[in-house]
Order: sequence, then structure tokens, then C-alpha cells
Amino acid sequence: MIGEPTDPTRRAFVPWVVVALALVFHLWGLYTTSPPDAGGFSFPGIDKVAHVILFAVPTWALMKVVPNQWFALVPMLLHVPVSELVQANLLPGRGGEWWDAVADLVGIAVGWWTVRSTARFDEATATE
Repeated sequence: MIGEPTDPTRRAFVPWVVVALALVFHLWGLYTTSPPDAGGFSFPGIDKVAHVILFAVPTWALMKVVPNQWFALVPMLLHVPVSELVQANLLPGRGGEWWDAVADLVGIAVGWWTVRSTARFDEATATE
């Protein structure tokens, strides 16, 4: 029955909800004009950690649901320069930095690596 926890259409829908939430968080984090204050949990480079997370999570989520990894990687890779240019030129109080772009690329690599390493682990345990 549609809507039941065992319904295959519901199971197929849930990963896309995760993708949507990851992308909303990603876009908000990159384009908000007033990022949240880290308060007492601030340290030098915390913005770079945020950039890694903001790109790793949606890359991971997209790669888990799209049939070809390039459908996830190419848009995320193209979004790196776009996001930095928008931050530098269109958002008051924000600035684009080369090191932010490097952190974005590291985030994409972390998302890709996570999917690939868990896929290898899943394959290894399935053959046992």
C-alpha cells in the first residue's frame, strides 16, 4: 500500500528528501548574508570547515541517489566558482576567497570518497 513503511515508492522517495534538505542547507549556508555566529566554538579556519561540510554532505547525498556519479559531481564542481563569485560580488558582508574554493573542492572529494569507500565495504561484506 502506498505510504506504508514497506512501500517501495516511499523507500525510493526518502533519499530524495535527504538530497533536498542537504541542498537547502547547502544553499542557505553559502548565500545567507548573515551566517550564524559560532559563539564560543570559534577557531581560526572554522569557515573553511563549514565550506567542506557544505559541499561534502550534498555531494554524498546526490551520489547516493543518482544513477551516474557524474550527475552529482559536475553540478557540485560547477557550483564552486559560481558560489565564490556570487559571495564576492553580490552578497553584502560576504566575500569570495580562493581558500574557500579549495575547501569546497575538498568537501566534494570527501563526499565522493565517503560514497566510494562505503560502496567497497558493502561489496566486500556482500561477498562474505
